[in-house]
Amino acid sequence: MNRTLTVRCAVPSAHNSENWEFRQYDIEIEGESSVMDVLKKLYQQKDHDIVFYSYCRQGLCAGCRVEVNGRRVLACQTLAESGIEIKPVLDD
Repeated sequence: MNRTLTVRCAVPSAHNSENWEFRQYDIEIEGESSVMDVLKKLYQQKDHDIVFYSYCRQGLCAGCRVEVNGRRVLACQTLAESGIEIKPVLDD
């Protein structure tokens, strides 16, 4: 079953590469999707400015760490829901 999520995602600022700005997207997904699935779909279909890392997709490497609503999670292991705010973990 398809559903539409509204997601806010941090992307590098066009004015200063050291700053981030939030952009809001509406994205259609099928069934349950991970935050990683949403990031990939956003990158492919909406915005090539989105920056993320994806490697093992099994929660083993921890390379896909992001903050979702202020909480550090693994993007490949966290289910996406409407209204989430995603930003990179920058201090690791």
